[in-house]
Amino acid sequence: MIKNDFLLRQIQETILFLVRLLFPRGITERERKEIRNTELYLALTDLIRAQKFGEAEDLLFEKAAEGGADAATGVFFYEDLLALGETKLRAGDFSVKEVESGLNDYMKLFHLRI
Repeated sequence: MIKNDFLLRQIQETILFLVRLLFPRGITERERKEIRNTELYLALTDLIRAQKFGEAEDLLFEKAAEGGADAATGVFFYEDLLALGETKLRAGDFSVKEVESGLNDYMKLFHLRI
């Protein structure tokens, strides 16, 4: 449990760092809403609600490979997954560790090593 709590906090800090890196002047609520209202993000949100976390992650990587997803979309996607907590992630056959590795792999697509 302590190990998972530490990992959870570590990923949260990484997400905060990435948001600051991607939005050096800070992100406005308007910018956040614009990202969260894209067709891709809405599809990801629907999959998250259906607890299809792996399918959502696959869609994110697919769209990134096609040039249809940016780094911020991935950061907010993994932030949403992390907010669910370990219990809900496990119910959808996912884990906090998979959130960490997915975030790391996704950022590599944008030449960001974390």
